[in-house]
Amino acid sequence: MHTYGSAVTAKLAASHLALGGGGIASLLIHLFIWHAIWRLMFYVWHIHTFGPFIFFAIIAVFIGYGIRRRQLGPRRGRGGSVGYGSGSGPRDW
Repeated sequence: MHTYGSAVTAKLAASHLALGGGGIASLLIHLFIWHAIWRLMFYVWHIHTFGPFIFFAIIAVFIGYGIRRRQLGPRRGRGGSVGYGSGSGPRDW
């Protein structure tokens, strides 16, 4: 199934309308954060002699962090459970 240009535009416009005020604000904040991250990486890349090495080291750290988070699973609180009723036992409701 192929989706043509105007259909893609209509789907994107509908999804932005479905977001509501809070969703659009969240989208703009995320775009701003990603823009700041890319600018920081651009500045790091242009450091003479060591910039690309620092850049790739930061990327490797992010990849390693992502792999580690996937291996450990969801993070749990101090008590071993995330909240009330989050255990694996039978439910009483």
